[in-house]
Amino acid sequence: MATKYKYNNAIDMQRRTREERRFDETEKDLPDFSPFPSLTPTEKIFSLLSSFGKRNPLPRSVSSQDAVWLLDNTAYRNETTGKWEAEFIAAVFSQYSSCTVIDAVNAVAGNINLDEKDPNYPTIEKRIKPFLQDIKPGVQVYAHQKKSKPMRLGPGGRNGISNDIISLPEKAVEGKLLVPTFAKVPKGADGVLEMQTFYAEPEGWGVISDIDDTIKVTQTSDPVGILKTTFLDTPEPCHGMPELYKFIHSLVQDTSSWFYLSASPYNLYPFLRDFRQQYYPHGTIILRDASLTSLAGLLSTLTLGTEDYKVDRMEKIHSWLPKRKMICIGDSTQSDPEAYGDIYRQYPGWVKLILIRKVEDIAAIGIEAKNEPERFEKAFKGIPRDVWHVFSDPTECEKLVRDLYHPTMSAPKRQKSSKDVPYELLYWPGIPGRGEHVRLALEEAGATYTDTAQIENGVKEVLAHIDQGNVGDDLNPPPFAPPILRHGDLLISQTPNILLYLGPRLGLVPSEDDEEHPDALYKINQLALTALDGLSNEVHDTHHPIANSLYYEDQKEEAKRRSKDFVKERLPKFLGYFERVLQGKASGDGPWLYGGRLTYADLVLFQCIDGTKFAFRKAMSAAEKEGKYVHVFKLYDAVKERPNIKEYLASKRRQEYSMGIYRYYEELDFGPEGRD
Repeated sequence: MATKYKYNNAIDMQRRTREERRFDETEKDLPDFSPFPSLTPTEKIFSLLSSFGKRNPLPRSVSSQDAVWLLDNTAYRNETTGKWEAEFIAAVFSQYSSCTVIDAVNAVAGNINLDEKDPNYPTIEKRIKPFLQDIKPGVQVYAHQKKSKPMRLGPGGRNGISNDIISLPEKAVEGKLLVPTFAKVPKGADGVLEMQTFYAEPEGWGVISDIDDTIKVTQTSDPVGILKTTFLDTPEPCHGMPELYKFIHSLVQDTSSWFYLSASPYNLYPFLRDFRQQYYPHGTIILRDASLTSLAGLLSTLTLGTEDYKVDRMEKIHSWLPKRKMICIGDSTQSDPEAYGDIYRQYPGWVKLILIRKVEDIAAIGIEAKNEPERFEKAFKGIPRDVWHVFSDPTECEKLVRDLYHPTMSAPKRQKSSKDVPYELLYWPGIPGRGEHVRLALEEAGATYTDTAQIENGVKEVLAHIDQGNVGDDLNPPPFAPPILRHGDLLISQTPNILLYLGPRLGLVPSEDDEEHPDALYKINQLALTALDGLSNEVHDTHHPIANSLYYEDQKEEAKRRSKDFVKERLPKFLGYFERVLQGKASGDGPWLYGGRLTYADLVLFQCIDGTKFAFRKAMSAAEKEGKYVHVFKLYDAVKERPNIKEYLASKRRQEYSMGIYRYYEELDFGPEGRD
């Protein structure tokens, strides 16, 4: 059984922060909106019966005047059965309030010194509504996923919240990572009626992130600051954090599971969900099990007992995904260092990296001890120093995450070879062609290079190299055809050969001393050659099946026959092969072909898929919708979202398809099985 540790430093700092910032005084001025004294006898009975939880003998149904919230969740495989299951949480409120709304608005406005004539007054009224809606205890909610039986959630407890572990059928997944669930409610009912379930396989990467003052400015060290950021201010992301999370997501990709922890009550779920959707990767928001009818309760829930709450929730995440490799991100305003330290020691090996944002702006109001080195040393006692990092600038974390994800690979960076000179790509202008595979490798690595396709009269240099009179030089034989790469004194051609040279230098293959992936270069080369054979060379031959020297029009009938056969026989064969590769153990974590990391083989397959989608639109569209090659198309999408690749694809350096390998002829655009 895991050993539990406890450090009282966080509790002491919470107490001192509340004293110095006079939380108690602010809380005394905030009203309690509990409707219980004014409940009807029937409502009081329902409330009392709800204390029986699942054994409630008289659960009630959602009415047309209720609001139902379904919370996004994460599905996991039960370690015993291997089957999917997930925790489904629903919260039910009345659409109406038993208290006077204007009293609540005035209470908040008074504490933040907002005049009632201020144009932002209505914002407070809108934001405060979830705290004023009457809680509906004992309500049972029905929900359903596509092709699945309806799920019965609840009945909820006295806080209006229900919590159920539901088994999910395999067919609900259908190769998707996100599956929607819809609440079945009568007409007139509203709320968050659609949720998303993320299906997380047992292994891979995961991110656990705090919300308040880690990714969202909340000012948890100041009572007035909490009220302003919650009820008045436009939600603001912490500086640089959306960019950091985007960077992390570009590495760990869509198969990673993200969890966002907040000590906030459930009343703030829609507010936080909208914020997450606007700035950060999709993930499960995990809140405290409370629906507050007191604004003072909001201040206390954000400042008291946060370490215990977060450790408890991380224990739950560990029970779901004990084999995942977790990155934990938090800040110095609350108890994140202590909570992450606790969970690291409790489950050795589960947490791979801890990142703590050192809050030094307005959110840092409170005691200075929160940012003292001694605090962090104590919180992370016994934890290797290279596991935890306290940062002020989020860009500091990029190298740490990159090195963690690629432990034996060179980090993508500006080209620095032993020759310390730029690469020179020699290729035809006006078409992506085979040179595109070389460009993608150089662009992904951020290498410095020149390209004759982008240089005026650059084609003359290409022609000079393949001229029949060229016999090469003292070191290099003449190239037969482009693409050609020049790097210092070296001059080589042939796409796979160039990639074989560039891969180790650009960090696009594991290093030679990587014991986990011996001889990786040759395995990656094998995959690249296969993609080039089937989805580049064979695609070219569909429109020139007889001779390259003949015009397309001179071999159109043969091209139709060849294209129909390609779509019916060859295309499924190659897509199926790469789908098998991606499902194999050698593929590793993430959407990549080999070793759980992006290599140049992934870039080659991306370009081959992209060109084939251009040439055979019907067949590729059908293949994607069919769902048989879901991993292939996930890889394609993952490469498109790489920051450097995404920028390149949107730039003028990326050339349009025209008369090269990938061409579009309507008469060759056959559908599945070669149908017209």
